[in-house]
Order: sequence, then C-alpha cells, then structure tokens
Amino acid sequence: MKKLEWDSTFFGFNIAEISTNNEILDKSIEKYDLIYVKGIDNLDLKKFQCTFQENKIIFEKLLFIKEIDETSIKSLFDINYNIQDLYNLAFESGQHSRFLKDKKFGEANFKKLYKKWIDNSIKKQFSDEIYVYSVNEKIVGFVTYKKNIEFGQIGLIAIDSNYRGRGIGKLLLSKVENSLFMEGIKKLRIPTQLENKYACFFYEKLGYIIVENTTIKHYWKINDTI
Repeated sequence: MKKLEWDSTFFGFNIAEISTNNEILDKSIEKYDLIYVKGIDNLDLKKFQCTFQENKIIFEKLLFIKEIDETSIKSLFDINYNIQDLYNLAFESGQHSRFLKDKKFGEANFKKLYKKWIDNSIKKQFSDEIYVYSVNEKIVGFVTYKKNIEFGQIGLIAIDSNYRGRGIGKLLLSKVENSLFMEGIKKLRIPTQLENKYACFFYEKLGYIIVENTTIKHYWKINDTI
C-alpha cells in the first residue's frame, strides 16, 4: 500500500493506493480516508466501503502523416486567450471522470482538480503542448498531450457541446498525430473510461485500439467525516 502524497495534499484527506493482490494490510490502513484499488477484484477491506468503480482503458494507434488543413489549429502559447474558456471545456471533458462520478469527492473538488490540470498544463508540467480550435476568438476545442521516447499521450481533449459533430476533435487529434510523427514518435495513447461510450466509439472510428483495461475502485472509510 502506497500513500499518494499529491492526492492527499491536494484534496486534504489521506489517500493511498493498492495495486497488487499480494499486499499485506495491517492496522495502518485505518489512518487513510480513501483507498484507490487498481486491477484487483473481490478485495475485502474491513471498515471501508466501495463507493465507485470504473474501467480505465488506454487506446493506442500507430501514427502516419495525414493531409489536413492545419490553419485553424493554433498552439495556445501563440495566441491570446480567456482561461475560463479552457476551464469550462475541461469540466465538460471530465463528465465521466471518477472524481465527478464518485459523489464523495463533490463537484467542487472535481472542478478544483480540472482547473489545476489546466493550470499545470499551461505551465508545461502536465503537458508539452496545447492545441486549440477557436471560433470568433473563443476557444471551442482543445487538446493537451505529453510525449516521451516511445509514445505521446493525450492528457485532456474537449469540444464545446455546441460544436460537436463538426470534425473538430478529429482535426485536433490529427494535428497531434502529425506533430508526434514529425518528431519521430510513432504511437499515440489516449486514456478514457470504458463507460464513456461516445469517446470509445470516436477513438475506434479513428483507428485506435484498446491496449490496457484496468478496474479502479474507490474504498472510503466507513463513518468518516469527509
């Protein structure tokens, strides 16, 4: 069992993670308010109650250059922007997030987390680049991604609900794919939730396949005061 320092500090209560069936648990578990259990079925945690479960999946695709009109796609770092546009889109992108679906967190904590995600992406701590699509100087779509030697990975991708179905998401991903390919990176990964049927259908339609599927459960301490 590993204490998650960042999560604990950010949310203000003690959080740990268990990700192996061989974990030896003792009374020290009682100091935690929340345990994330990843990839383990039928775990009996006395004095804790499972309040939420999801299947986190990762899609992957081998990349190649696409012929696209990139004139409508800009780097966030090259334009003036209203950060509230990004926050609002991030909230939309997180509608299937476990931090919103698990009501024990509360909507305020969900929004706090996704605002932090945007802020840290702009600081290039959570991402290397942010591409945006704007209409009349208002950002209606964006994508963040981070890269390493083997692959790039999407952080957040969001499209304003009033502009969905216009190919903006496909265009943003194509821009990321081309940028990675030109840097010699031949794979792109996208995490989402299996329960997010719309996103899964969208990525499969673009040629992505599932390469990882992990069950994540939240166990909260019973009769806590969080």
